[in-house]
Amino acid sequence: MTDRTLLGIVGSVSADSRTRTAVEVALDAAADRHDVETEVLHLADYDLATADGRGIDNYEGDTAEALELVVEADAYVVGTPVYRGSYSGALKNLLDMVPRGQWQGDVAPFENAAVGLVATGATDHHFLAVDQELRPVFAFFGAHTVGGATYASGDDFEDGELVDEEIRERLATLGEATVELSAAIDNSEALGSLGPAI
Repeated sequence: MTDRTLLGIVGSVSADSRTRTAVEVALDAAADRHDVETEVLHLADYDLATADGRGIDNYEGDTAEALELVVEADAYVVGTPVYRGSYSGALKNLLDMVPRGQWQGDVAPFENAAVGLVATGATDHHFLAVDQELRPVFAFFGAHTVGGATYASGDDFEDGELVDEEIRERLATLGEATVELSAAIDNSEALGSLGPAI
C-alpha cells in the first residue's frame, strides 16, 4: 500500500467546518494504520470556477489545482454538509467538472476507485442523504463506495471538536476500510474493471 494517496474532499465552503473535522478523523486513522499519504481538498480554500461543460484541461488557477488533486489521488474520503436533504452545491459543482474518461477529458479518477462517504448536518434528520444522494453520484462515476458511511450531527460536536467517541471510532474505521478497499480493488481483476454501468 506504499505510495497510495488518500484524498479527503470536504464539500463545505465554511472555513470552520465540522465536515472537515470529521473527514480528518478518517484520514488520520488511515494514515496511522496504513502506509498512505493523505491530503485534504477543502472547497472553502479554493476559488473554483462554475462548471460549464468545458474539458478538464481548460481550467486554470484554483480550479485546475483542485482537479489535479482529484486526478492524482488513489482513493477518497468525501465529506459534505447536508443542505435541503442533499450534498452541498459546492461539491456538486466540483463533481460536475470531474471527467469520466469521455468527452470532458481522457482521465476518469473515480472509476474503480474506493470512496468513503461522510456527511454532517445540524440534526439527525438528514442521515439518509448519504445513501439517497451521495452514493448514487459515485455510482455514476463507477466508483466503489465503502459499504458503511458515517453521519455526524451537531450534537456530536462541541466547540468545533468531534466529541462523540462512537462517531470517532466509526470514522476511523471508515478511513481504514477505504484504504483496504482500494488495495482489494488493485488486487482484483474484476473489481478493477467494472467501471460505470453506461
